[in-house]
Amino acid sequence: TPKRPTPPEIYMFALLDEDAKSIDPGPFERHWGIFNFDGSMKYPLNLGGGKSLVGAKGVKYLPKQWCVIQSQANVLDPSFAQSMSKACTYADCTSLAPGSSCSGLDTKGNASYAFNMYYQTFDQRKDACQFNGLSVVTNIDPSPSQSSCHFEIMIDIGKHENKSTSFAAPKIGLEYIMVMLVSSFTFTLFSFI
Repeated sequence: TPKRPTPPEIYMFALLDEDAKSIDPGPFERHWGIFNFDGSMKYPLNLGGGKSLVGAKGVKYLPKQWCVIQSQANVLDPSFAQSMSKACTYADCTSLAPGSSCSGLDTKGNASYAFNMYYQTFDQRKDACQFNGLSVVTNIDPSPSQSSCHFEIMIDIGKHENKSTSFAAPKIGLEYIMVMLVSSFTFTLFSFI
């Protein structure tokens, strides 16, 4: 602004969203990152000097399949609440919280979102889409149209692009950055103890 022509100092709280972080302060706690879980940009950010954030490149995803509630499943089934609890205990269901991107789903939509997050968290293993006969794997994206709610597909941590030549510096992968950040944090934490 004209009253503050020099860029302000900025504190970056998180590089990536953290889906395993405690939500005791609120569901927003897992979503402070300036990048999504896969390294894609949440929004454009000018870094000054004509430079902008750039999303991760070469990210490979698991196959395009989702775990959803079966169309004939009954939400009054005694195992329904238990299945939802299991899914949201081990996977990130914060997008279902009031005011969040998927808060407008109906009961079956909530179940499908929860079941899918669990399925994706466990790398689409066959046994990860077994919720007492209530769920099924589909190849049709269940993300509602005309909505910001997106049913995720997780990163395939076994497949990433690794193109480098002897004449150029190698690209640093997303997993390497995450390991370095955790290592730096751990070192800093132990330095203060």
